[in-house]
Amino acid sequence: MLREITIKDLTVIDDIRIELSEGLNVLTGETGAGKSIIVDALGLVLGQRAQQDMIRQGSSAATVSAFFETSIENPVTSKLSIDTSEGIFLRRTLSQSGKNRSYINDSAVNTQTLAEIGKTLVDIHSQFENQSLLSTDTQLRLLDTFGHTADILTAYTILFTEYNSTKEQIETLSENLKQKNQRIDFLKYQITEISSASLEDNELEHLMEQQKILSNLSSIKQLSEDTYSLLYSANNSINDSLSKVVNNLSKLSEIDSETFEMLEMSNQVVSLLSELHLGLRGYKESIELSPERLEEVEDRLTLIRRLQKKYGSDIKEIKESLSSAESELQVLIHAEDSLLELTDSLIKIKEDLTDTALALSKKRKETALILSKKIQEILKELSFEKASFNIHLIQNTDDQESYRFQRTGIDNIEYLFSANPGMPERPIQKTASGGELSRVMLGLKAIFAEFDNIPVLIFDEVDAGIGGETAEVVGEKLKEISRNHQVLCITHLPQIAAKADNHLKVIKDVSGDRVKITVKTLKDVQREQEIARMLSGTETDISLKHARQLLNK
Repeated sequence: MLREITIKDLTVIDDIRIELSEGLNVLTGETGAGKSIIVDALGLVLGQRAQQDMIRQGSSAATVSAFFETSIENPVTSKLSIDTSEGIFLRRTLSQSGKNRSYINDSAVNTQTLAEIGKTLVDIHSQFENQSLLSTDTQLRLLDTFGHTADILTAYTILFTEYNSTKEQIETLSENLKQKNQRIDFLKYQITEISSASLEDNELEHLMEQQKILSNLSSIKQLSEDTYSLLYSANNSINDSLSKVVNNLSKLSEIDSETFEMLEMSNQVVSLLSELHLGLRGYKESIELSPERLEEVEDRLTLIRRLQKKYGSDIKEIKESLSSAESELQVLIHAEDSLLELTDSLIKIKEDLTDTALALSKKRKETALILSKKIQEILKELSFEKASFNIHLIQNTDDQESYRFQRTGIDNIEYLFSANPGMPERPIQKTASGGELSRVMLGLKAIFAEFDNIPVLIFDEVDAGIGGETAEVVGEKLKEISRNHQVLCITHLPQIAAKADNHLKVIKDVSGDRVKITVKTLKDVQREQEIARMLSGTETDISLKHARQLLNK
């Protein structure tokens, strides 16, 4: 049950808190007072689309929260491991900076998750939804919901997807077969070109390093010869100078033992110099000016770079292109066999799809008879004494009388309606007025309320286009629904307001350039005064008397 709604800095609302009760809650007030803004706010906290201009002018952010008492484990919160033992608290914040936030019991979630839990908690019925009743998709969805066709519809959807996928594979393979020989020759050329290169992992990096060395061999040889000469060959070489250093330190250590450590260090330098001498000599003797090897390396690099331009940015991608070409070649070589297998598979899938579609269609026709009868009965309760209503289904076939499969099955649906006796039934979108649509939708909601498990139903001006005795009947139907669901109804009709278990009034106060909206719970005299206003526009002795009569009734 929805216990509380809090709205802060949303459109013209400053800060309001609304408490709801069990049963039928009604929201009344002057036209333009802000009643629908409250429903919009609730829609936001239930995951509906938001816009930045909904934030109150001059505010940096808007916040809407809703608290639900619940004793039933919710599938969304269970999946997220959110504790709901003390209820479900939803909160959504819109920010001028664009950093919007959503929470379930203070756990941050995305808007999609908020919408998922919203669908399990509240069903908002608005005038816009009346218009959705004109959509064949909505009409079919309602029929399937009432008929509990989810399992068979899911089976059909899986087969329908598989059927279309197999058809696409056949079309692609058939198109490839038209150019099969040309494609095979092209793939073989690619495979030969890549395979003959015998590429190795990390080869490119190794070749580039070789190229760098081979391109600078003259400099390398000169530098190594000069360095060797400085160490050993030249007059006053480092080796000669170091020998003198060692000799001097040896004599010095004989005189002063404290210099012995320095002698040891000089001997170590001699040893290191000897190793450097051997390494440098071997290195310079191994240098061989080889233009032929440089040419080989550069030719190899040119080959790899040509393959890179055609098949991938590196050797790994080139090898992947080779693997892909080899796989495609095998598919084309066996294409005729694959095409036959796919064609046989498509025949079997189509048979299963047809059987499932016919079973779904049969279930829908049976459901249509039951639902049509129930709607007809409820329409009579809603003062459509002579109205007729039928759900018409026809299977969709093409010119060859084979079934034309659609995403939702093979059925085309029409809700046929006639408000007056003697008038033929016609599609509801062509014949029903706004008020008639409201009552038909209310009748559907009343039927679905018998078996759905959504705890809160919200009706935003479901009474549009009706009045008098019909309003009384609509009020009775809303009251009946509220016995099994919590209902929040925005209404302009006193007949409906008088049946409320909890009567809330939206009041708009304009002071200068500021608008303040408040929501007040009405009791006793205040409630009589509001219903009197709804009856005649002003409070008079007659309207107050009539209001008391409605409340007593």
